[in-house]
Amino acid sequence: MDMDKKDMLERVAKAARRAYMKGFAAGSGGNVSIRIQGQVYISPSGGCLGDLTAEDMIMLEADGFVPSAGGPDYGGRRPSKEAGMHLACYGSRPDILCLFHLHSPYSIAVACRRQEDRGPAMGMPAYTPGYAMRVGRIPVVPYYRPGSRELAEAVSGVICRRDSLLLANHGMVAAGKSPEAVLAVAEEIEENAHLAILLGDQGIPLDEEQTEALFQTGGKV
Repeated sequence: MDMDKKDMLERVAKAARRAYMKGFAAGSGGNVSIRIQGQVYISPSGGCLGDLTAEDMIMLEADGFVPSAGGPDYGGRRPSKEAGMHLACYGSRPDILCLFHLHSPYSIAVACRRQEDRGPAMGMPAYTPGYAMRVGRIPVVPYYRPGSRELAEAVSGVICRRDSLLLANHGMVAAGKSPEAVLAVAEEIEENAHLAILLGDQGIPLDEEQTEALFQTGGKV
């Protein structure tokens, strides 16, 4: 394995372990992937993100979930059942190189809340400048069975135009150009979700004028 590929696999595994330590996944929940030189590598099914190593990552074929022929012996392990979702997202966004699907509890909580109207479901208002700048009005994808084609299509249909979303009764998805950048977005989402739950209907979010001022100044004074 060349050094650049090994380095990228080690970086995504390290970011996944950090996500687990932050409580963004439990047990064997969650999955991460990275695109390197046109190939997609994903965490294994049934594995714990807290123990993930570069050697655990499994290379996907473009048309399914089987490790590459002639590749290393994976000992009967299988890629995450969400492999189809990851591949669909990479197919819809040539610019993204990394994707995290996490079961972070506060994000799940806000994605489970009843919506006040019948318009497009939006997860939560922005309570911090970091969240407003990095995430903004995050949509909630309706519940679909994990691993299903319907879920893959719904998620990729959102990721094609933005870098993050919430999954009703399921968690979050974040995408970006590096494992570190994706984890940073996931942290912003979970922090803002925590605030949303703490505040309930008593919170005062940033308004449109305040948010627009952030974008005009690039978040600087």
